[in-house]
Amino acid sequence: MNLGEEIKREFFLSENNVVSDRFICHNTDLLWLKEEIDYMIYVPSYMLWCVKNGDADGNLVCDRTISALAEFGRAKNAENRLNFKFLCNDKQRFVVFSFLAMVSFRPKIP
Repeated sequence: MNLGEEIKREFFLSENNVVSDRFICHNTDLLWLKEEIDYMIYVPSYMLWCVKNGDADGNLVCDRTISALAEFGRAKNAENRLNFKFLCNDKQRFVVFSFLAMVSFRPKIP
């Protein structure tokens, strides 16, 4: 099973609830979205977008998704508004770790 399929499975994403590519392309930084969002839908949707699209065309979605995950990792308790890591179960955290490992070792395209 590839990482995209794991993201979909572990975060229960389907065509009915995944954030659209169009939305992600127009809102490259999920931390700066003005409306309240469901992190359990938006974060894995952005991760899935990065797995499918990468950063070959100079977009900033992947860089900003990694930065968002770093911010979520700094949250010290579940009451923090950036509490994504506290919402995840062990399997979901492993998928996030796998995503970060994949993007860390992906060669940058000049």
